Amino acid sequence: MELETKPMGHAMSKANDADTAGSSASRCILIVDDNQDAADSLSALLGLMGNEVHVAYDGLQALEMATALEPDIVLMDIGLPKLNGYDAARQMRGIAALRTTTLVALTGWGQGEDKRRSQEAGFDHHLVKPVGLDDLQAVLDRAQRPAC
Repeated sequence: MELETKPMGHAMSKANDADTAGSSASRCILIVDDNQDAADSLSALLGLMGNEVHVAYDGLQALEMATALEPDIVLMDIGLPKLNGYDAARQMRGIAALRTTTLVALTGWGQGEDKRRSQEAGFDHHLVKPVGLDDLQAVLDRAQRPAC
C-alpha cells in the first residue's frame, strides 16, 4: 500500500476508520522535524491512526503553525534550522493558547543534559529516536484532546 503525504503545512487526511491502529480519538498533532522523510513518514503513520496531522520542517514554521492550529500535541525535534526546538518550545509556552499543548521532544539527543534542557524549555516529554510505537502511543494517550 502506498501512502500519500501532503506538502508542508497541509493536514493529513484522517483515516476513514479512526480505530485503524487502536486509537479511537482523533488528536490534532503538529510534527516538527527538518528530516522531511522522517516527518512525512511519522505524519502518515499518525494519520492512519485517526489523527489530524500537520507538518513543519523548521522551528519558525513550527511556531507559526502551532499558533494558528493550537494543536493538542507537538512532536518536535531539537536540532532544527532557523529556531531550535528548545527556543521554539519556550516561545510556545509563552503563548496563552498553547500552555496546555503537550510538547514532546522527539530527538536523537538523549544525554542527561539534553533531557534537562528540554524540561527547562517547557517540553512535557523527551523521547529519543528511534522511538518505539508503544512509547509514542503512551505519550499520545496522556495528551489533552482539543480539536485543531
